[in-house]
Amino acid sequence: MEEWIRIVQTHSEVLTVAAIVVMGLILAISLSRILRQMKKLNRSLASITNNIQAYFDVIMQEEAQEQGELPPQESPHGYEQKNMYDEHTKEEQDLIEDSKRKEEEEVFNAVLQEYFS
Repeated sequence: MEEWIRIVQTHSEVLTVAAIVVMGLILAISLSRILRQMKKLNRSLASITNNIQAYFDVIMQEEAQEQGELPPQESPHGYEQKNMYDEHTKEEQDLIEDSKRKEEEEVFNAVLQEYFS
C-alpha cells in the first residue's frame, strides 16, 4: 500500500495526463457514435418525409382528378347567377383547401411524433 502511494506521489503528473488522455478517448468515441446515430436518424427522417410527401402528392392528384371529372353545375338563372356561383365556389374551395392543408399538417406531425416517440 505504501509502495502504491509513493508511486502515485512521484508520478502524479504523468497519471493526471494519462487520465485526461483516457477521458478524451472515451469522449471522442462517444461523440463519433452519437454522430453516426444522428446521420442514421437524419437519413431515416428524410426518407419518411419523402414518403409522406409522395403520399400527399398522390392524394392531391387523386382529388384533382376527381374534381376534374365532375361536370360543372349549370345555373338556370343565366350568366350573372353563374358568376356569383363561381365566386362562391372559389371561396368555398379556398376554405376547403386551407382545411385540407391543416389536416395534412396534423397528419404529418402525428406521423413524426409517432415515429420519434
